[in-house]
Amino acid sequence: MPFAVICLDRPGTSGLRAKARLSHLEYINPHRPKMQIGGALLDDAGEERVGMVFAIDLPSREAVEAFMRDEPYNKAGIFESVVIRRMNVVYPEADPGIFDGLLAHERRLAGV
Repeated sequence: MPFAVICLDRPGTSGLRAKARLSHLEYINPHRPKMQIGGALLDDAGEERVGMVFAIDLPSREAVEAFMRDEPYNKAGIFESVVIRRMNVVYPEADPGIFDGLLAHERRLAGV
């Protein structure tokens, strides 16, 4: 089941992030088939990393928590907060009809 994970960096941790980057990428690499989306969160200017977000398909919240316990950025103390939530993936569309069905359902509910 997919989970969204939103990680926000503690201020002043860009040096730690740089040191842990290779370990982070090596850790993520074997999990790539389970990743549905992922990337860095940037400041409003788009210049500095301020966290990361990803969606991963793991069997339980406990599995995601275990994944995050061993995640190198997390182990290095970079994250100020980590939020894990179950996710209903609409995009990218595995079945294009799913969104069309959701839209039609909401239109019916709204009387449109």
